[in-house]
Amino acid sequence: MPDQFTLPELVADLVSLRHTGGYRFKVPERILRQFAEHCQREAYADGSITKEALDGFLYGRHLRSSTVRRNELALRQLAEHARTVGWDAHTPAVRTRVRASHQPPYVFTDEEVRRLFETIDGQSMSCYSNKAIVDPVLFRVLYGTGLRISEALKLTISDMDTQAGTLRIRDSKNGAGRTIPITSRLTATLDGYITAAHPAPEPSDIVFYGRAPGRQINQATAYTRFRGYLADAGIPHFTGGPHPHSLRHGFAVSNLRRWAASGQDLAVMLPYLACYMGHVDLRGTQYYLRLTADAYPDVIEKAQIRFGYVIPTAPEEER
Repeated sequence: MPDQFTLPELVADLVSLRHTGGYRFKVPERILRQFAEHCQREAYADGSITKEALDGFLYGRHLRSSTVRRNELALRQLAEHARTVGWDAHTPAVRTRVRASHQPPYVFTDEEVRRLFETIDGQSMSCYSNKAIVDPVLFRVLYGTGLRISEALKLTISDMDTQAGTLRIRDSKNGAGRTIPITSRLTATLDGYITAAHPAPEPSDIVFYGRAPGRQINQATAYTRFRGYLADAGIPHFTGGPHPHSLRHGFAVSNLRRWAASGQDLAVMLPYLACYMGHVDLRGTQYYLRLTADAYPDVIEKAQIRFGYVIPTAPEEER
């Protein structure tokens, strides 16, 4: 009978339901399994979820407010599911406030982009690292496609089609894959890179690898390298940027600048940009209109007159 579930089984049942519904549910699943372990350690009986058990897990440790709020939301789902199978379950309140951060994202100038890639390209080869081969192409892919760093680092040989000039993005931030076209110049760069870095390529090989073709580069490693390139290029680093994600911002702003300067209808172009960048809706893409207007008012001025209704008055969170 459902009401005879153990707590770990109840968690597994909820996870299965969310996966069936198309949700990734990776982070909530981890939280709920940790909660089940907490209840087992504290000897809470199955058949109910008590306020005491919830409070001990949520507020009994020193956690950031954003983490506590995330845990509250996950456990609310578990409590609601528990009641559907006959458990007596207390629903935790979402009471933790998270201070919003509105640090404006960094947009590179054309001169900074030039200096940055001169620095990345100018590295010396080393027998201890392959970054002199990998990084010039990795960061060009970020700037030339607007991929998230996580998406670029997950690319495998099978995701690349240099004949068609496309990249397949799997397991993206919003849970939906996509296939994007890339320029012939970037296609040729990737083709040459594969020849040099993957002399015997296998479909499952990671494109931008660390010590071996099967080993993905850690994001923290990519961030550390990028900060070194910024320093060598004379571009200051500070809280909020610049960082690898700034290259994604640069891709979006560069395209909007080009379209605005050529008189393109931005209202028509925005859905294409949103689809290409993997946004779930237009809000994240409209956000880049604000960045473009702030960084390049001379370019966006005429677009503001014709298309001002699609430029938000305040930045929205980028997706």
